[in-house]
Amino acid sequence: MADEDARYEAMVEFLGCFPTLSGAPPTEISELSDGVAMFEALSEIASDFFDPTTIARHLGDNWALKSSNLRKLLRNLEQYYHEGLGRDADFESVDVGAIAKDSDPEEIASLFELLAAAAVTCENKGEFVGRIMGMTPENQAEMKEIIQSSLGRLQEYDSPEDDEEEEEEEEENELVFGAATPGSSAPTPKNLFSRDHNHSGYEGTDDTQEIENALVDARRELAAFKSQASIADEENEAAQKKLRVLVEDLQDRLLKRQEELITAEEDLKAATVSLEDFKAKATELGEKNAQLADDLDVANAKAAQLRKAEATVMAYRNKLEGVGVMNQQMTDLEEQAASYLRQIMELEADTKKLPALQRTIQQLQDKVSRADKEKSDADAAVKTKAAEVADLKSKLSASDGAKKMYEEELNELRAHQEGGGDEDLATGVSGLSLASATSVTEAKEKAIRLEVENKKLKEDLEALKNAPAPSLPPIADGTTDVGALQGEVARLKDELSRKEAEKAKIGSDKEKLEAYTKKTLAKFQEKYLVALQECKAKLKEKQDKIEALEGRSSSEKTAQKREERLLSATIYELGLAIMQNRLKDR
Repeated sequence: MADEDARYEAMVEFLGCFPTLSGAPPTEISELSDGVAMFEALSEIASDFFDPTTIARHLGDNWALKSSNLRKLLRNLEQYYHEGLGRDADFESVDVGAIAKDSDPEEIASLFELLAAAAVTCENKGEFVGRIMGMTPENQAEMKEIIQSSLGRLQEYDSPEDDEEEEEEEEENELVFGAATPGSSAPTPKNLFSRDHNHSGYEGTDDTQEIENALVDARRELAAFKSQASIADEENEAAQKKLRVLVEDLQDRLLKRQEELITAEEDLKAATVSLEDFKAKATELGEKNAQLADDLDVANAKAAQLRKAEATVMAYRNKLEGVGVMNQQMTDLEEQAASYLRQIMELEADTKKLPALQRTIQQLQDKVSRADKEKSDADAAVKTKAAEVADLKSKLSASDGAKKMYEEELNELRAHQEGGGDEDLATGVSGLSLASATSVTEAKEKAIRLEVENKKLKEDLEALKNAPAPSLPPIADGTTDVGALQGEVARLKDELSRKEAEKAKIGSDKEKLEAYTKKTLAKFQEKYLVALQECKAKLKEKQDKIEALEGRSSSEKTAQKREERLLSATIYELGLAIMQNRLKDR
């Protein structure tokens, strides 16, 4: 099996070397079953005997057309062997039916051997031998065996015309009296009756008379033979003249028949082309008719489907009219939901403002606490300064009393002095007056400083009272109205709690509305989904039926085309057979 595969591979590679192939080079031996590749290869070997435009291509599984191509290839190949190469072979041993129907590789190989023998014995055999040498070494060895096998099948071809000429020459030689065949050594009549022959064949002189009598008889017979030969020559010339006239008549008839045959072939080709055109038009019209019928069926199916759809739409319309109240309720609920949504958005906007309000309240509370703290600090400072002022006032009053007392003492002492006190008493009084004066000066200086500080504290307290406080209630009697701020904060908190309660209520209403809407939509969707699924199921069933009908129509069209091809091939083969029979009868 491996040897056969290698042999087939070599055949395929050799055919792939021919540039006259119209299609892709063959890759398997079964691709040669239609005869196209081998016919195109032979068109390069002997272009006068093989015209690649006269064979059919793209045959598929049509074994009848394949058989026609193979028989034409064998006829042309036999003619080329006889007329171009002067050889003969066993062309009848090739089974065309096995190649066309079953792609028998053995029969294909047998036909390929005849092609290979033609390639290596033609005028351009050097070129094809060079192509074989360009193949792989394994395929070269296989091709060598194939060529040896194919050359062993060749024989010398003896043409019937040559045999007739040889027979005519032999008859002419027999008609001529005394003529010897080529290569014979029979003596001529002259030698047979010569003097030398007489002396060599007959010795002695006793029978001379008998010999002379025999010689006379022989001469008479010779004269009779000569007269007969002349008559035969005349008859032969007359027969030859008749034969020439007959041959010329036959040649004229043959030329006329050939011209008639050429005309008939041209008419047949034209009729075949017209038949093929009519068949193509008939096929096209049939396809158009089938397509129009299919379109009509599809249109009818669509019309029925449309009527059913209209009935379904009417049913749905009635259902929709029945749920009109529900739609109105849905519209009302949607409007209510939209109003709730707007309120929710407003509350959300207010809620977004709450952090800012809370920050403002916190800032106000911080400011109030700072103001309270500053107030308490100021009150403590005022109390401290008032205590200091009271202490200073008490000290001032004490110092004034001491001053008055000292002044009284001084007056008394001055009075005593004026009355004549001694010098030591005056010195002690002066020292006492100086000490009293120093303490009084210090007390005055301290009182002035306290007054300055008290005045400064009063100015700071006035400045603090007059300072602007944003978002604070008005100040009365130098103090911040904390109660008003706390009231405002309480009011804002109450409003915030009220807004939150409204928001919670609207949120609950929104959830209820959403639940009701979802429930209603679910019911509505469930009803219409069931109807939609039914419509889809019916539509899918119709579509499946349409696809099944289209598939059956396409299969019927394919079968019809196949039958038409087989019918055309059969008609073509029948026409060829009829023409061949007529030519044989002529």
